[in-house]
Amino acid sequence: MNWTRYLRSYWPLILALGLYSYLAYSMEFTQDDAYISYRYVANYLNGDGLVYNIGERVEGFTNFGWTIYMILLGVIGANFILVSKITGFLFGGGVVWLTFLIARRILDDDDISFAVVATLLVGVNQSLAYWSPAGLETAVFAFFALWSFYLYLNRNWLLIFSLVMAVWIRPEGAVVTGILILIEAWERRGLPRFTMSCAGLALALSLPFVAFKIGYYGSIFPNPFFAKTSFTLDQLANGWEYTARFLKHYTFYYIGCLGLLFPAFVYRRLSADVRAVWLMTLFYLAYIILIGGDVLKVHRFFLPIIGLVAILMVLPIRELILRFQRRTRYMILVPVALVMLALTYELPRMFVERYNNSEVVFTDKMRFKAQQLKQSDSTDFSVALATIGVFGYELLGHDIIDLVGLTDSTIARYSEDPIPGMETTWKEQKHNSRYLLERGPDYIMFSTGIKPSAPAERALLLYRQFIDSYRTVGWYYARPGARMGVISSIFKKMRPIVGDVVPTYPVEYVQEYKLALDAHTIGDHVTAIRHYDRAARVSPRPYYPYLIYQKAFSLQRLERYDDAFRMLNSLLVRDSTIFEAHMDLYRYAVFYGDSAKAEIHKKWLIKLVPWYWPRIDSTVRAMRTPKR
Repeated sequence: MNWTRYLRSYWPLILALGLYSYLAYSMEFTQDDAYISYRYVANYLNGDGLVYNIGERVEGFTNFGWTIYMILLGVIGANFILVSKITGFLFGGGVVWLTFLIARRILDDDDISFAVVATLLVGVNQSLAYWSPAGLETAVFAFFALWSFYLYLNRNWLLIFSLVMAVWIRPEGAVVTGILILIEAWERRGLPRFTMSCAGLALALSLPFVAFKIGYYGSIFPNPFFAKTSFTLDQLANGWEYTARFLKHYTFYYIGCLGLLFPAFVYRRLSADVRAVWLMTLFYLAYIILIGGDVLKVHRFFLPIIGLVAILMVLPIRELILRFQRRTRYMILVPVALVMLALTYELPRMFVERYNNSEVVFTDKMRFKAQQLKQSDSTDFSVALATIGVFGYELLGHDIIDLVGLTDSTIARYSEDPIPGMETTWKEQKHNSRYLLERGPDYIMFSTGIKPSAPAERALLLYRQFIDSYRTVGWYYARPGARMGVISSIFKKMRPIVGDVVPTYPVEYVQEYKLALDAHTIGDHVTAIRHYDRAARVSPRPYYPYLIYQKAFSLQRLERYDDAFRMLNSLLVRDSTIFEAHMDLYRYAVFYGDSAKAEIHKKWLIKLVPWYWPRIDSTVRAMRTPKR
């Protein structure tokens, strides 16, 4: 092999792959959602079937082929989690490679420089680097979607295999198939024979896959389709917001959108390949808007077309300067390309880094909580929560109920109606509080501690059964490197659920309580107390006990100790299972030498949170006496 000639031809690809590899390594993490598939794989390898909860046949994943791939890895004894991350990284590199091939085909014209710029734009794309080694199927699907497009351009019958793989890996493979059929039909102004033939053969090869899904799960559609799909104006608004953020980050604050619009003005002069790139991009963007975007914010759904978008960003520059002499052309292209590369890296950088850091912290905290719960409770307990990834994976064998219905067909298909006046930023709107409380899980966990965030979490606070039966327990959690920690809480069923499960509390109280906790989070305890008082005014009695406790906590932060501890004593007279109130009153008793009261609260703390007692005692004795 002539290595000099090889390097001369492929140095842009090697450079882009080097940049991509560096970024992927610097952001390496495992996405929480990946653990949903990991739990299915682990259950299958343990002999319990392709299920999330043992005995419940629900297809709670949208990556069937990816899950089967990991099962095959596990069967041969491989570490399927590690290999899934390596596989994603390699296929992410494959997206860079395919971009280079398509860019050379479309932009070359004996000048590789334009293809170089497009390839490097993908190499420095942080969203590709973010998702590829995250454990999900994202990069693998993006590769097969983009490869399908490349094979379409070449009229290569390998397209059949590529479409089969795309559909097996994600349902959106059918969308890619449909778009290619539309593109050929548009170009031919007639029957798209090639893509229809490939699609038909791909469908025939996929029939065993379809038959298994129907026979095993009872539906061709995965359960998340029912959990996430609503077809409302809010969904379209979410989709546009999601798409606009991508365009802002990767088309240079929308300036580069001219690249998306440019082909419309010179459509008749464009080659069939360029028109196909443009149409593929527009159709796929429209699909993303239609489905409402993604709950995972870092541009995940755009990976199949990031290479095509990069090509379209370069296309108008090429058309403008191609007429110049080569030297002049380079004098223009090099600084423009450097600015484009810098913007592609810098514009989304803080956004991507923030989500990367928060996801690392989140998965670490969820793993910690699951492990602590398993150590604290040796029974066959069940847990309901809205973020089931690593938490569920750590609790194999325990029933995990997904509050938003991803792995629960009842919540996904028989969701309660949206609650009027319930404001939320969550895309997952499905919930069924009556069904959940009738199941009576042993624990219910909110995604943000005790603060209800998801609609499914807020809806629970409308039911007397939740307010009467569930109380918090917690563990001290300090993330690595942090100077201080927090109480990591979960709601435990302390009393049986009785009576008709119907909402009896007003939505206004939940909204005010949430606003109070938001103010608490940023340290604005004056505003928090104002919202606690408003929540109490619109709430029937008995008040939600944590409404009272949290107000008392804010009073302590404002150094109104006598008012706070008077409120805590009153709360414990009504309900002695609020361990946080016992903890604060134990501190108060120790500080002022009231050993009798300290002993009472100590006994309750040992009863409610025995694992936490040693830390409570040592921490209290190390603190200063508060002002009176």
